[in-house]
Amino acid sequence: MDVSPVRVMLVDDSVVVRGLLRNIIEKHDDLDIVAAAADGQTALRDYRAHRPDIVLMDVEMPHMDGLSALREILVHDPEARVIMCSSLTQAGAETTYQALHIGAVDCLAKPSSKSIDRGLTFEQELLLKLRTLGRHGGAKRAPSSPPVSKAPPVLHQHKFGGDVVLRRMPDHLPPNFPLALAIGASTGGPKALVEFLTGVDKNMMLPIFITQHIPPGFSRFLAENIERKTGFPAHEAEEGMLVSPGHVYIAPGQKHMGVHKGIPKRIALTDGPPVNFCKPSVDVMLDSLEHAYGGHLLTVILTGMGADGHMSSRRMVVDGTHNILIAQDEETSVVWGMPGAVAKDGICHAVLPLSRIGAAVNKLVRRESIGDHHAN
Repeated sequence: MDVSPVRVMLVDDSVVVRGLLRNIIEKHDDLDIVAAAADGQTALRDYRAHRPDIVLMDVEMPHMDGLSALREILVHDPEARVIMCSSLTQAGAETTYQALHIGAVDCLAKPSSKSIDRGLTFEQELLLKLRTLGRHGGAKRAPSSPPVSKAPPVLHQHKFGGDVVLRRMPDHLPPNFPLALAIGASTGGPKALVEFLTGVDKNMMLPIFITQHIPPGFSRFLAENIERKTGFPAHEAEEGMLVSPGHVYIAPGQKHMGVHKGIPKRIALTDGPPVNFCKPSVDVMLDSLEHAYGGHLLTVILTGMGADGHMSSRRMVVDGTHNILIAQDEETSVVWGMPGAVAKDGICHAVLPLSRIGAAVNKLVRRESIGDHHAN
């Protein structure tokens, strides 16, 4: 069956950058550049005229900057998919984080003269984001045919774009369950994290660990926004930082985050290679937390591209005694990649809309039943 190309619009005031992007994109028959603009005003006019599937937008431009253009485009079309491009600077990181909060679906760091090991080259990352986010209806598809776990008895089946088998909740949870809350997220994560944590009880005395796929420099702004919007004290994690109950720790860009074994618990940051093309990696975080907290971990996988976190989640749930896994459902995910991978593998204890995950976590912390474990 023929599939129409993803229709792309480029917005950047640099002729050199537009040329670079055009050279990458035009080599691929499944991508089609329908418009190219040098400022936000022209971008808004071209968006109305061409209705592209995906927009690749610079942050800093004359006449109308990227943030202003993004707001105007979203007023015109609330379903517009815009990827913001910025330099790897603190100013660029702050502005791009604002764009993600406004409604950009993702961000992309422009290549620089410095060699940065980000797992994927700029070209690979660009093509992956355009194809995944630009496809109509394709952004929420999980990876095809993930392995089926040999799970203990299941609760029931429910369909989320395919049959999803949920694991049975443990009959008895230990008095000290859970000892920590772990969260993995990628595309769409910054907004989802705020909504989720807003619904979590602020008196919950658990440390909260977050790995969000985000370029270097962004994690500080994510921590500040989470603290401002949710009331949880939030930190960009640092090596050796003391882990305190009720605090949020966010993996910094280009560092894997875990926890050192022993008492008291302290943050462990490592500079190892990317895992699943990701650095920081959810898999690395979960492996470390599972060892540090001995099978008493509550994990939530939110919206995101790819399948990072899948293999560690599988090991924790299949081999662990009391680990509980919740995934965001397809309907409320920007991209049903990461949550779809764990959901379709039959290793989730619940698959829920974003708006219901906070309440489910509160009940599990109180060791209460969360009732219906699937989305309605």
